[in-house]
Parts: sequence; C-alpha cells; structure tokens
Amino acid sequence: MKQESPKPPLSGVVLAGGRAGRLSGQDKTQLRFGDKILLERNLEILAPLCTETLISSNSLTSYADCRVVPDQALGQGPLGALYSCLKAARNPYLLIIATDMPFITTKALTKLWQERDSFDVIIPESPDGMQPLAALYHQRCISPIQKQLQKGNFKLRSFFSEVKVKVINCLDFPEIYHKNIFLNINSPADLEKARSLYGQIN
Repeated sequence: MKQESPKPPLSGVVLAGGRAGRLSGQDKTQLRFGDKILLERNLEILAPLCTETLISSNSLTSYADCRVVPDQALGQGPLGALYSCLKAARNPYLLIIATDMPFITTKALTKLWQERDSFDVIIPESPDGMQPLAALYHQRCISPIQKQLQKGNFKLRSFFSEVKVKVINCLDFPEIYHKNIFLNINSPADLEKARSLYGQIN
C-alpha cells in the first residue's frame, strides 16, 4: 500500500470575509460550482498541502475541521485579515487564497511552497499583475504589517518593501498557471464567465 507523503509544516487559509456588494449581497462562499460550494472547494484545494486549514471570517463561528479566525480589528480589509491569520497560524508559513477563486489548484499553490527558500512573501504574477490573494506569507511579515495597519494604510502590498519578496512569473510555468487560474468573482459578469468556463476547465 502506497504511503501518502507527509504534509509540509504549512498553514492554509481561505479568506472568506469580503462583502459581495456587486453581487447583490450574495455570500460568495456559498456560490456553487459543480457539486461543491466555493468555500468547500477551496478548503479541499488546501487540504493536501497544509497541516492545518483556517477560514478568515467575521460571520462564521465554526466550520468542520477548520479554525475560524475573525479579524482582530474590523474595517482593515484583506491586510487586516492576513495579519490576524498570520498571528493565529501554528506554522511559520501561511498560504492564503480568496474564497472566490474557482480555478485555483493545489499544484499552483505547491509551486509557491517549493520556491519559498528564505523569502517572506512568495507571490505569483500573472499578465493581470501580482496576485496577493493567492500567495505564501511568513510570520516575519507580522511586524511590518502591523506598522502599516497602525498608519491606516490598508493596501495589501503596503509592507512589501520591508520584507523579502519573491515573484513567480506565471508565464514561465504555463503547465501550472493556466490563463484563468486567478479569475475571481466580483460581479454578475464575473460569475457568468466563471460558470461558463468551469465545464471547459474541469
């Protein structure tokens, strides 16, 4: 019987706290693709790679086999959520994905872990730009993030100049990062596009 490879000392989190204002207030975690809702799907994407999985949410109180991590302070956006989850994680590295990415894969996330070396942030860059909501962060980022939050600067990349960042050019790895891998759902048009593509990609 083939033994499973041990998982690396890595925490994973699905960021599930965003408001879907342009989706008429729909909860994006509950959007269904195939036979699964997005939250369930993305937790399953993290599971083979992570020794613990977290959910960043201010509305959920519990979820099977996961720890729910609320923001330590409200109104600070994804940066505040990242800060709270880095502090809560049991491992030095934290892999984050947004809940509304229906095409992200374990393989794509594994590549970030493999490229970590001694970097604090390992982030993919697609033709649309850097993807901070599908990236790997070390707990060394906690203090630089805290400084930005105290300044009221909630831009997700505000602390990058203070840490060691490695950018992965997705065009160099077309077998891993396909064209729509980072597609996220912010509007009804995004949802329609994602659902039309889902049957073709999966």
